Amino acid sequence: MAYKVIFVDEEQEQQELFQDYMEAVAEQIDVACIFPKAEIEEMLQEIDEQHPDAIVTDYLLNDIKENVKYNISYTGVDLVRQYRAMRPNFPCFIITSFDNDAVSETDDVNLIYVKNILNNKEEGVKVHFYDKIREQISKYQKSIESAKNELQSLLTKKENGDIDPTQEQRIIELDDFLEKSLDNYDALPSEIKKISSLDKLTSMIVKVDELLEKID
Repeated sequence: MAYKVIFVDEEQEQQELFQDYMEAVAEQIDVACIFPKAEIEEMLQEIDEQHPDAIVTDYLLNDIKENVKYNISYTGVDLVRQYRAMRPNFPCFIITSFDNDAVSETDDVNLIYVKNILNNKEEGVKVHFYDKIREQISKYQKSIESAKNELQSLLTKKENGDIDPTQEQRIIELDDFLEKSLDNYDALPSEIKKISSLDKLTSMIVKVDELLEKID
């Protein structure tokens, strides 16, 4: 099954350029081009509803106003930052002609790529931009599968009473990651998320019983 990549840009010409560039991997990646919404909340919702495997976005989304007439109050860096707050480590890429500005604004310079790669400026490179997109998607999906397997293993140990506080904390971390990463993921019951909650409750009951015996 092909991966789905969303490309966000305010210019129709740039969207077409990106689609032409991605033709080289058309069998592995489906591209959906969308114009940025006026508000970032709308944009985040639009992306989530399309269930992409990766996001590629222009940096300055309010620069050329030929196809988009309304004001856009956020940049591609803002968009990626907020989407990753919802879905940690999600495969995201920012392409721009203003890489110095974009680099200074982002917390992760590895997200930034120079836009002229779309104009056949990758001659001689061993790994193309579209290869990096595929690789990041693959690594992200493998990390989800690994987290699911680790969580299941730890939950089995918990059921058997063979677990320590560090492992219980790890259960919470894995559950939180999967809850944010998977739309259909059933989060753990809240009582499981409380570290050693059952053990603490059992200990408290024992102490109360001991105290009551002393009073009697």
